[in-house]
Amino acid sequence: MKDEDKTKEELIKELKTLRKERGKRVFKNFTERKQAEQAIQESENRFRELFNHMSSGVVVYEAKDNGKDFIIKDFNRAAEKIEKVKKEDIIGKSVLKVFPGVKDFGLFKVFQKVYKTGKPQHHPISLYKDQRIAGWRENYVCKLPSGEVAAIYDDITERKQVEKGLKDSEEHLKILFDYALDAYYISDLKGNFIDGNIAVERLIGYKKEELIGKNFLKLKLLSLTDIPKAAKLLAKNLRRLPTGPDEFLLNRKDNSKVIVEISTYPVKIKGRALALGMARNITERKKAEKTLVESEEKYRTVFENTGTATLIIEEDTIISMVNTQFEKLSGYSKDEIENKIKWADFVVPEDLERMKKYHIARRKAGENPLTEYEFHFVDRKGVIKNIFLKVGRIPGSKKSIASLIDITERKQAEENVKNAKDELEMIMDSVPAIIFYKDIKGRIIRANKTLANSLKIPVKDMVGKTTEELFPKEQAENMRKDDKEVMISGKPKRNIIQPYTTPDGIRLLISDKIPYRDRKGKVTGVIGLAKDITVQKKSEEELQQSYQKLKKTMDAAIDTISKIIEAKDPYTSGHQHRVCQLAVPLAQELGLTEDKIEGIRIASLIHDIGKIGLPTEILSKPTKLTDIEFSLIKGHSQIGYDILKSIDFSYPIARIVLQHHERISGSGYPNNLKDDEIMLEAKIIGVADVIEAMSSFRPYRPALGIDKALEEISQNKGILYDPEVVDACLRLSKEKGFKFK
Repeated sequence: MKDEDKTKEELIKELKTLRKERGKRVFKNFTERKQAEQAIQESENRFRELFNHMSSGVVVYEAKDNGKDFIIKDFNRAAEKIEKVKKEDIIGKSVLKVFPGVKDFGLFKVFQKVYKTGKPQHHPISLYKDQRIAGWRENYVCKLPSGEVAAIYDDITERKQVEKGLKDSEEHLKILFDYALDAYYISDLKGNFIDGNIAVERLIGYKKEELIGKNFLKLKLLSLTDIPKAAKLLAKNLRRLPTGPDEFLLNRKDNSKVIVEISTYPVKIKGRALALGMARNITERKKAEKTLVESEEKYRTVFENTGTATLIIEEDTIISMVNTQFEKLSGYSKDEIENKIKWADFVVPEDLERMKKYHIARRKAGENPLTEYEFHFVDRKGVIKNIFLKVGRIPGSKKSIASLIDITERKQAEENVKNAKDELEMIMDSVPAIIFYKDIKGRIIRANKTLANSLKIPVKDMVGKTTEELFPKEQAENMRKDDKEVMISGKPKRNIIQPYTTPDGIRLLISDKIPYRDRKGKVTGVIGLAKDITVQKKSEEELQQSYQKLKKTMDAAIDTISKIIEAKDPYTSGHQHRVCQLAVPLAQELGLTEDKIEGIRIASLIHDIGKIGLPTEILSKPTKLTDIEFSLIKGHSQIGYDILKSIDFSYPIARIVLQHHERISGSGYPNNLKDDEIMLEAKIIGVADVIEAMSSFRPYRPALGIDKALEEISQNKGILYDPEVVDACLRLSKEKGFKFK
């Protein structure tokens, strides 16, 4: 063994042995002296080599004053290096001067004890410090046979620094381990807990002391369904493989449940194979995910069931989401549209540039583009539809959400109503009687050409003018008085004879003034129907004739309306007149008053006025109508009512027209009225309408004949048709020989 590899104890023992050997040789006989001196010299040389080349520091001290001080006698190279001094600078000096901290260090007392007892002493690792040097030292002190005291020691400052660093690091890691937000634990590969941090205690409700050495199976931390999964993870750890993250449902000490995400890593601690686990409480996250899913499902349900075609548009104009209504509107499926088609692909070129500007402006600060407007939409088959669009930005994004309502049918209905109004205006201007409408302030709102021609003022110049601006004061006051009376009473005033001044002189006018009502029934003006009776006034006979002529003129207007309606439906030409032919005798057969009979006569002549608003191709369709087409046909009663309701005929014409397809069973339309809810006039026209329709030719069937029609009303007497009206109709046909002309 090399000297450098020997322990301090072995070196001290060897030193003692060498000293003993040297002493023995002194006492040998003289003849052996030379050999002894040579051996001692060799031993001395060996000791000196050992002394100088040891890795440990060695200092030899000589006691003074019986151990009150110790003088440095020898100092090896290792000691020079440790203490950063030269041997020649300290030999012969007191240890108290060279190492002034030796007493505080505690080594001086060890020197004294060893010197007095002769027994070796170990001075444990301690920090030596004086003004010149500081460091950690571990000393072994012994007494040499010469009486000198030897200190063999090592500088372990670096080792202490490393140990301190390791300790600090370990404490740092321990703090991180204990106070980590996630639960960290160490277990053996059988599932027994070794250690855990504070978060583990918070997570499962057990103190660390309750967990150490316990198996997770015995603690019943896992649900039965999770145990096989946990066993597989431990098996992977046995193969030195990490796992996770995996979800588990943990049973806490208080029997509450938490959802955790666990990852494990195989580790070795002091040669022992263990598993380091990290458990994260994801209960709130799972609740949030569930809430988010439910929220998404809720909004998806709302999105799908808005009742309108709805879509979400990305900034680049790609459509990212559509609902079922949009599929129906466009003719494309969601798979064909979403993230593939741009909204611009559905817009006609004439509207595209305008809508692109809105789209860009919607994403610029300070811009305020339209959010509601109409445009023309092209579906898969190339059909152009009128669409009302409402669009807005989704908060916090650059996406837009838009809802589309197909208003094609409404636009068509509006066009039909406009056409109907145009036709009515044409009729007004074609009638020789004077027709005008004044608002509640007496201003002319509408006047026909007859009035304009009589005053020799263009119609456009009359609109907005008051009676006072058009006629002399006295005439104007009388006209205004009549107007106010009609508007205040809400009742028509008829046969008003008044003079009025024209460029051709003073003329006499006979007029009827009727209150005009808005949709809410409020009187908002007066309608005047008048005729110049200047010539007729010369005699009562002429006046009576003029009045009758006026009546005929009004009838002609109604007849003209009837013919306009039938012009749209040539296959039912004359239908309304034939219905009138039967309805009037029916009313007479039932004993109705003359006023009611007159109302039935007028209503029957225009009962189908609502067909003005229906497409001609449906009215003249030669085949059976589809459900949708029939539903449109059924709307003509309501359209007719809307056209006529503002006109006061002195008879409830609009209501009769509205109800003429109602049936006493409630199966009619448009309002499913029953029995007493239906006007008798409407019941009469309803029966007359059925008889005429079944007796006449229709484009989708031949005429069924009067007998078949009578059979129909007889079989449904008291079911669909009023019994008294049916009986009266049967009497007219069978007993009085009624026939259509």
